[in-house]
Amino acid sequence: MGFKGNYKSPNDFDIESDNCKISDFIRECDCLDDLWISIYLLGKEEFIYCNSALEKIIGNYSTKILNKNWNYWFDIVCKEELFTVKDKIKNFFSDPYSKTSLILKYHIIDEKGKRIYISHELSLHYLEGKFLAINYFFDITEKEKIETFFKETNNVGENFLEKRDLISPREKEVLQLVADGFSSKQIANKLFISHHTAITHRKNLIEKFKVRNTAQLIKRASRNIELW
Repeated sequence: MGFKGNYKSPNDFDIESDNCKISDFIRECDCLDDLWISIYLLGKEEFIYCNSALEKIIGNYSTKILNKNWNYWFDIVCKEELFTVKDKIKNFFSDPYSKTSLILKYHIIDEKGKRIYISHELSLHYLEGKFLAINYFFDITEKEKIETFFKETNNVGENFLEKRDLISPREKEVLQLVADGFSSKQIANKLFISHHTAITHRKNLIEKFKVRNTAQLIKRASRNIELW
């Protein structure tokens, strides 16, 4: 009996046995083209399987990773994200028997040097007297490309949240009225302040939000006022 994916069995855990339930799971894994899967054996603290879909991505590295610990997987994680990924996975395994699935998003480098954005779901299971950590990897690189179109819009909201903490309570009142389309004279009447003071508040808001005129301030305020 053989499997298409890369597999090495610890001496006390023969998944190629006809009586081993995990063999059926592995056969299913090797029929998958888009879902990458690896199995990590707790206790032994080593990877025992990578399916053929994952092997196509990391190439010969799938052989290197078998019967090794997480440090070998971390070698293909992008350096700028490595610390965070290592820390979260380490914490996950610090008390594995009480944990549900862990989901991470980060970048890896494939065997051709290509940067791939993945969603990594780590799920714990108990089978044949062993605790297994099943790793599901999804390629979400295309999703990342699409979401870049919304970064500018999202940053507007984030900047607004930062700026709102820099303005006074009175300026917040003025900004709310600006968002509602009131003129400086109308704002002055509503807040029982002078016309000059209302104009000054408006000018200060324009400066703090780094917009060029009242029209842009109204647009920015009306778009983001719900974030208060």
